[in-house]
Amino acid sequence: MTFSGLLNDYVFQLAFTLAILIFVGIRMGYVRGGWGRHLPYIWTLIIYFVYVLASPLYFYNDGTKIIIGTDISGYYGLGFFFNNLAVLCFVIGYWIKGSNSDKVWLQPEEREIKKPQYFISILFYVTYTIVLLNLAVGGANLQNVFLGNEVLGLGASGASYYLQNFTDSLICILILAYLYDVPWKKLILWMAASFFLFSLLGFRYRIMLTLFGILFVYLYKSKINAKKIVIGLGLGLIFFYGVMFSTVNRRALILRRYDKMVYSPFEFKFEEVFLQTRGALADMAVFRLYDNQYRDAKHDYGLTTFGYVFIRLIPRAIMPDKDKFYPPPQLQTTIDAYDAWYAARSGEATLCVAALYIAFGWWGIAFGHFFWGLLLRHFGDRIRLASKLKIANYIVIALATFQWISRGYMPQIIDQTIYMLVPIWVLRFLSNRVRQNEPANKKPTQSVLPATSNN
Repeated sequence: MTFSGLLNDYVFQLAFTLAILIFVGIRMGYVRGGWGRHLPYIWTLIIYFVYVLASPLYFYNDGTKIIIGTDISGYYGLGFFFNNLAVLCFVIGYWIKGSNSDKVWLQPEEREIKKPQYFISILFYVTYTIVLLNLAVGGANLQNVFLGNEVLGLGASGASYYLQNFTDSLICILILAYLYDVPWKKLILWMAASFFLFSLLGFRYRIMLTLFGILFVYLYKSKINAKKIVIGLGLGLIFFYGVMFSTVNRRALILRRYDKMVYSPFEFKFEEVFLQTRGALADMAVFRLYDNQYRDAKHDYGLTTFGYVFIRLIPRAIMPDKDKFYPPPQLQTTIDAYDAWYAARSGEATLCVAALYIAFGWWGIAFGHFFWGLLLRHFGDRIRLASKLKIANYIVIALATFQWISRGYMPQIIDQTIYMLVPIWVLRFLSNRVRQNEPANKKPTQSVLPATSNN
């Protein structure tokens, strides 16, 4: 019996072990500082719970054997084994330095941005205008688009890929707006305008990332009491409705078929959540490919994960024949893992677990997640609760973590993260200018965020 065949006899035991690992990992984060102190870490484990435990376990229990024409029934055990390895190494990597110190976390902020709401407003309108103008230059009739007479999405893009990606900057601007207490009416208007733009372009995940970010800011700003719990539950329900609404109505939103949209939560097909989080099944197809000695699948030794970050950044004006490098080895391997004729068009992405396996094999999963844990800990130890800009930075890292887990394509994640960080860099530049012009004896400012580390 093969190793994968042996493991397939212990799927539930492996799933139970994984559940314990995730629970213990989250418990350690809560005891040693709480949600606020370890946001990306705890968030990573929550996302792992959904993607590498709950979703594949649902499909295993449901008897799902085929994904994109590929029989994965014999690889659930191996999939859960590698998921256990990934989570274990991630937790060890994060805590190997021991308990964290609050020395930096509780330090007062030394910088102050005068009129932050004013600058955030400018950032929003400038960024929104950039995206719209890029669409217009790319051939879209903005009047017809907003009147519903022209459909974008499903591959639509503007004149410049680099300008279109400023839509990611809007996510961070909305988070900063809530963090810096932009009036609610204005914030809701901005969110509605941004979500409308996201839906036009087919960027459902940007809506989800914005909702995640708003939720994180709420958790940072709120001291827990009965009222906050009720408000939090309300926000949680709104958030869940938003995720389900955008998931169930994804195609209708892109095609502007508002008459075909489903609004009632009682009509939602909640299994759609699992269909949108089944990346672990794609991972199993990849493991099956490498397990087949006749397919001779090769590892790319990090070429996609690291090398294509730079290839993606090079404009076609400098490298006109850039397309010859695509698809990247990781994506080609994923396509090769599927048996269906339509594999190249399926868009079925693997998780970060299979991405690291394609790069370096099982030790890529182990060491990749170990160093990832170290990296998140390094970022966390440099964050000050009193610094709103650093808190925003921390939230962006958490959002990038979600993208990395669910998509597993590092070049795209780096690209999106850079664009989300642009508004923070602009505000930090302004804060540095203010600091240079302030008297040396001015007292440091204090944050309006709660001083407790157990948010």
